[in-house]
Amino acid sequence: MADEKDRAEVSGISRREIVKGLGVAGLGGPFVLRTVYAAEKGPVKIGGIASLSGVVSAWGKVTQQGLVMAVEEINQAGGILGRKVEFQMEDDESKPAEGARKARRLALEWGANVLIGINHSGVAVQVCALLPEIKAILMIPCASAPSVTNEKFTKYTFRTKPNSYQLAAAGAYRMKDQPWKRWTVIGPDYSYGHESWEAFVFHLKKVKPSVETLEVQAWPKFAAGDYASHIAKLLEAKPDAVYCSLWGGDMINFIKQALQYDFFNKVALATEAGLSTEIFYALGASIPEGLWSASHGYWFEHPGTPKNREFVNRFVKRWGEYPHVTAHDTYAAVSVYKKGVEKAGTTDADAVAAALEGLEFETPAYRSVIRKEDHQAIRDVPWGVTKKTDKLPFGCHLAEVKDTPGDLVAQPLEEVLKTRMKG
Repeated sequence: MADEKDRAEVSGISRREIVKGLGVAGLGGPFVLRTVYAAEKGPVKIGGIASLSGVVSAWGKVTQQGLVMAVEEINQAGGILGRKVEFQMEDDESKPAEGARKARRLALEWGANVLIGINHSGVAVQVCALLPEIKAILMIPCASAPSVTNEKFTKYTFRTKPNSYQLAAAGAYRMKDQPWKRWTVIGPDYSYGHESWEAFVFHLKKVKPSVETLEVQAWPKFAAGDYASHIAKLLEAKPDAVYCSLWGGDMINFIKQALQYDFFNKVALATEAGLSTEIFYALGASIPEGLWSASHGYWFEHPGTPKNREFVNRFVKRWGEYPHVTAHDTYAAVSVYKKGVEKAGTTDADAVAAALEGLEFETPAYRSVIRKEDHQAIRDVPWGVTKKTDKLPFGCHLAEVKDTPGDLVAQPLEEVLKTRMKG
């Protein structure tokens, strides 16, 4: 038994703690002890979930890129607690039920220690509801609806990037000095779209009380494809500016169709996630100048720090393209999970969840902290404006990128907790 005692303590938990826990369950004995030890010494398994098909498949692709690159680098450096990292990627098809099914299979059948990913907030909401049952940590580097860490909060849910409240609030601070007063919106008709618009309007009116929001608004279904009627309706309302929360293929289709209506010469546009790198690769120099965006919280040219430049160079060498925001944030999410496991000394979900609360970490671009009470990452948020360039293959990029401080745009904790009680 001395040998088993040593093995248990190496794995980060004492034999006394194991036997105590097994005793409560009515189990025990050398066989079970060896099984626990084997589980702790086997590979660390990461279950990746992303929209690998459909209208936002570009976001699924970059989720996988960030995950692959992080796992490769971690394994080259010795793994996590000396254990090799393995991953399995699943396509949720941007469908909540499919995402939940894949999450359950990864955790219960494949034995994932952690789930990382999810692009669509509707999928994230449904997966979060499963977490207490399947006892798996979920690290979200993309889906940004505030409800995921507010009303739908679980002890196993962690978002390692700014949510749409933070992103929209930062946009309001950048827009306050612009001349536009009459605002309306076009966004996908689900939680992310509505919550992003609500946060933007709330903060814009706070910093610029003269702002007017129009009753005429456009809420197409996710993956609608045809936006002509919505574009015509918005133009007829004659707003000064439009807030846009379309993303992925939806945003590509919207821009192509809006150009036919001379939309961007008639109204200004601010888009939280709609101008991420896949849009620039798809549309290039046809993207008009003067569009404002957060690029969902990261633009690869900013900040110009050595750490970020090194990451961008490694990424380009590995994948042959510039890093998308979700590639950056998925890469960071894997590193954050590693840090949590090493702090806990185990991959046990409850222990890792406790270790992640309040954890400070750095992405290639930003210093962040996971707020203990809602497991939401707080970090600075960039916004910039499109300008033509001959230094990048797109012919257009985000320029004048500036960060708004994370503590300024984070949703106040008392509001979060109040919303959670209502939920």
